[in-house]
Amino acid sequence: MRRIFGIAIVACLLFPGVARAQSDSAATSALVKRQLQPMLDELMLAANAHDTDRFLAAYLHQPALVFVFNGVVTKGWDALEALQLKWWNNGKSDVVYTQRGSSEFTVLGPDAVVVTNPLGSRRTLPNGQASTGEFTVTMVWQKRPEGWRIVQAHESTVQ
Repeated sequence: MRRIFGIAIVACLLFPGVARAQSDSAATSALVKRQLQPMLDELMLAANAHDTDRFLAAYLHQPALVFVFNGVVTKGWDALEALQLKWWNNGKSDVVYTQRGSSEFTVLGPDAVVVTNPLGSRRTLPNGQASTGEFTVTMVWQKRPEGWRIVQAHESTVQ
C-alpha cells in the first residue's frame, strides 16, 4: 500500500510538469507557425514572380548556407543565388508554383524548426510543350539576430 501511495504522490508531482511542458511546447509550436507562415507565403509569391533577390531574402546570406537539389550540394548564398538566377532565366521564366498539400512544421525549439513543403510546378519547355512536376522542399529555419533564416534546404523531385 505504501508503494502505491508513493507512486501516486510521484505521479501527482510529475504529471503537472509533463502537462505544462506539453502546453509550453504547443504554445511554442503555434508561435513559430504564426511567425513563419507569412515568410512561407512570401517565398511562394517571390518564386512566382521569379524575383531571385526577394526569394532568397529568407535564406542565410553566408557561406554556411547549405542547399541540396536532387543530391547536388550547393554551399553558400552566393552560389545559390547564381543557380537561382540560372533556374529562373534571370527572372524570365514562366514557371508557376503551387502548393500540393499542407506545410508540415517540426518545431525543434523556440529558435529552430523544420518545414516540409509539398509543391508543384508548371512551365513551358523550349519546344512549346507544357511540363508539370511535383517536388518537396524541406527547410531548416533558425531564429537569428536578423530574424528567421533558412540555414539548410533540400529539394527533391517526385519521380
